[in-house]
Amino acid sequence: MIKSIYSALARLPLKWLYAASSGGAWLLQHVFRYRRKVVEQNLAQAFPEWSTAEIKTTRKRFYRNLCDTAVEIIAGSRQPLTFFEQHLEVVNPELLAELSQQGQQSVLVMLAHQGNWEWMLHRAAALYEMPMAFVYKRLHSEAADAFSLQARRRFGATAIEMRDTARNIIRHRRTPRLIYMLADQSPGLRERVHITTFLNRETAFFSGAASLAKATGFPVAFAKCQRKKRGYFEIEVVEITREPKAVEESWIIERYAELTEAAIRAYPEDWLWSNRRWKHQALTASASAKSALPDTDNHSKPES
Repeated sequence: MIKSIYSALARLPLKWLYAASSGGAWLLQHVFRYRRKVVEQNLAQAFPEWSTAEIKTTRKRFYRNLCDTAVEIIAGSRQPLTFFEQHLEVVNPELLAELSQQGQQSVLVMLAHQGNWEWMLHRAAALYEMPMAFVYKRLHSEAADAFSLQARRRFGATAIEMRDTARNIIRHRRTPRLIYMLADQSPGLRERVHITTFLNRETAFFSGAASLAKATGFPVAFAKCQRKKRGYFEIEVVEITREPKAVEESWIIERYAELTEAAIRAYPEDWLWSNRRWKHQALTASASAKSALPDTDNHSKPES
C-alpha cells in the first residue's frame, strides 16, 4: 500500500510536490512538532553563540528542506539521468576520476546527510562509467525500504547492507567501484567507533570506512552536497587520502568529521538535525574513556 502511494506521488509534477512540501513542513514543525525539541537542542548545542531568533530561523528552513528532500527522493525515482545532470552541478568531477586512476581502482566516497544524498548517487551514475555500490541501513518500514532500494538501484548501483560491508568490499576488492557510504549516522551500541569532538560534542563515528580503507588501500574522498535552491544542488568532492595505509584510521575519521562539520556550518539548514545523533551517550563516554588509556602500541599520529 505504502509503496503504491510513493509510486503514485512520483508521477506528479515536481512543482506540485513542492507545494505539498511547504504545507507538510508547517505541519511537521507546528502541529505534529516532529522531533522539534531534538532539532532545537542540536542546533543550540552546535551554535551556542546563536540567538533564539537565529535558531528559530534555521529550524524553519530545516523543516522545509527536510520535506523538500522527501518529495525529491520520491520524484527522483522516475526521473531520467538527464534530469540529474541538469539539477546537480559537480564542480570538480575530475577528482574522483583521478583517485580511481581513470576507473582502474575503487574509491571509498564518504557522504553526509546534507543536501540530497539520494540524488547524488544518480548524478554519479550519469557522470562516471565505473560500477557503483552504496552501503545502506534497512529502514523500519519494509515498504519504504523496498521503495528506497528500488530507486537507488535504477541505474545499476549495487546495494550493500551495512552488516555485510566488510565482507562485500573485501570479496570484490579487485573490481573497481565507487563505493558510497553515509558516515555521519549514530553507531549502534555494538559498533567499533572512534570518538572526536563534532559540533561542540564528544561524538562517536563508525570506524568501518577507515578500517576498510586501511585493509584495501582504496583512496578515500568526501563528497558534500549543498542546496542552491529548490531542486538544484552543487556537489564538491574533497580528497581525504589517496594513501590510506600511510595514515592512521583515526586520522581518516577525524578528517571526515572536520570536513562534514565545515560543510554543516557553511549551510546549517541543509543537515539532518532531527536525527538523534547523540542518543548513545553511554557508548560515547565508554569509548572516550578507553581512548584515554595509554597507547601500548606506541603508534604516532600522522601529520595532516
